[in-house]
Amino acid sequence: MLAHTGLNDGNNKQIVSLLSLIVQTQWDGQHSCTDDTDCVIPMCTLCEFSLLWYQLSTNVLQFIVPASESPVPVQDVPDVGLLEARAASAKNAAGKIHDVW
Repeated sequence: MLAHTGLNDGNNKQIVSLLSLIVQTQWDGQHSCTDDTDCVIPMCTLCEFSLLWYQLSTNVLQFIVPASESPVPVQDVPDVGLLEARAASAKNAAGKIHDVW
């Protein structure tokens, strides 16, 4: 597996999907800390597992994402006004077809 290949790589999409699913599932364990200030070392088991999970997932994501930002060239950024005009034109054309039928 190559580092910094981006989130759109096939394997990386699966990894990110798996990380997302794990975060969405219910975690086993009993949270025994009474408040935020009580979560100091030694932590309860759930806090310890959560901390470990987020540290590992952060390391995985840092390995996957590109090492540096790659800006989008200005010529590749679409003009919003032009896109809106095209959408309005297409909507008007579709409305005229419905009027004929």
